[in-house]
Amino acid sequence: MSEEQTLDDESTDGDDLDRQQTRTREHRLEQADRAWRKNPIDTYRETRSGDITEAGLNRKMRVIQAFERYLLDEVAPEHDGPHEIQGVRDAVTNDVERFRDECLKSDLDLNTNTIDSRLGYLREFYQKLEEKNAIAGNPVREPLAEFRQNNSRDPERPYIPFARMQYFLQWLDHPFTRAAWLLPLKSGIRKGEQINTDLRCLNIAHPIFDEVIKQHDVKLDPRIRDKPDTILIYGGFTKETEMPNEDTPGFNGDGEIRNAGNKRKQGDGSIIPIDSELKTALIEWLLVRPPTYDLNVHPLFTLGGSERVVRIVRDTMRRRMWSRSTSPDSIQNFSAEESLDECPDCGGAVIEENLESGEKTGRRFHCTNCDETHWRSIHWKKGLITEQKVTHHQCRHYFSSAHSPENSGLHDGVIPDAIRKKQIRGDDNKQNEDTEDAVYVEGQYKNFETDVREPYLNGIYKFDLYDTVIPAVGEGWEQ
Repeated sequence: MSEEQTLDDESTDGDDLDRQQTRTREHRLEQADRAWRKNPIDTYRETRSGDITEAGLNRKMRVIQAFERYLLDEVAPEHDGPHEIQGVRDAVTNDVERFRDECLKSDLDLNTNTIDSRLGYLREFYQKLEEKNAIAGNPVREPLAEFRQNNSRDPERPYIPFARMQYFLQWLDHPFTRAAWLLPLKSGIRKGEQINTDLRCLNIAHPIFDEVIKQHDVKLDPRIRDKPDTILIYGGFTKETEMPNEDTPGFNGDGEIRNAGNKRKQGDGSIIPIDSELKTALIEWLLVRPPTYDLNVHPLFTLGGSERVVRIVRDTMRRRMWSRSTSPDSIQNFSAEESLDECPDCGGAVIEENLESGEKTGRRFHCTNCDETHWRSIHWKKGLITEQKVTHHQCRHYFSSAHSPENSGLHDGVIPDAIRKKQIRGDDNKQNEDTEDAVYVEGQYKNFETDVREPYLNGIYKFDLYDTVIPAVGEGWEQ
């Protein structure tokens, strides 16, 4: 039997019990690259540097370093085998399984996709060590495959009755969270598009907005300059793009390298009307938004305090909207607060039902006394086979479902396909069947006020978040 065959057998036969990786690495001593054996983490970073973005590499390294700390701090003190655990090259499958279950799956701030990604970073790291003969076998392969088998990475979107979504939005307390949820719910825009929106992309007919842009010396984008109560969503561009550039009106510095891309199909962007409810939420946010006088480009959604204010990034946006430990306004905190101990109708005992194969997905409480069912479908608890959470992307689906001509039963209003799909959501327009329709949809003869704003405002849903709203153009505010 060849040495290669011997090592492969050793790496899979009982490796969780007697640390075969430690013994096996001695057999590889002469073959393995010395740097990969002595400093696998540093060597991996040097090798990947330049292949991917610095931010992407840092994400991978944080996971690898966290796993090594887990090995040294948690696994090594408990290990009583003959081979000392000195670092990541001594990991076996059982260590990865424990790290997955004790550190990743137990973290309430991590969703299924994030756990999958972090295990994927570890698998890639060990794959490189395996290629360099610095380890025999990849200890992440089986734990990752098992996780993917038991956790759907593409679940169906949860069904949320309109009253439940309305109740959640009314529960929100902070202007940031309210505006951050309401903007995608009113427009279906993606998370990256929302993060990339700047103050220059807004034109709100209100003195508070006028004062904010005056203080920041912001010049509105010419595409919305003569369209009050509208918001511009930039056209498609990739991550690491510098926006705006020197040819962009209002540019006043070196620009900004964007950490998120825009997937919008329209290269010149989309102009979306702002209704009175969203207008009120945005003004409310602008009143408490930290000023960004020291920035060249002024983002709409910011994070920070008196010393440093920056554009919010994807992970921070997700934590603010979803994480229980990060924000009191999060989905998880809402879910925890609204759990039912008894039937709100009759006071009887309730049974929580989270069926895997129900016609409609969601979290339900069934009363054993009056037989009433109460929906709680904003967020599902962890541990279910079909893990269905409301995320930012859910807003995009909700907007489309509620306003489609076929109607989902969520909302009585309708926004025509050509407006809803292409102008607002920024999708490809697939409905063109004749030349006349194509010319109209592409906008050569389109009148924004009558062909976009009017049908949008006539169809958009209202969540009744405020006793009094600030009227918007087309809803009582004279142009």
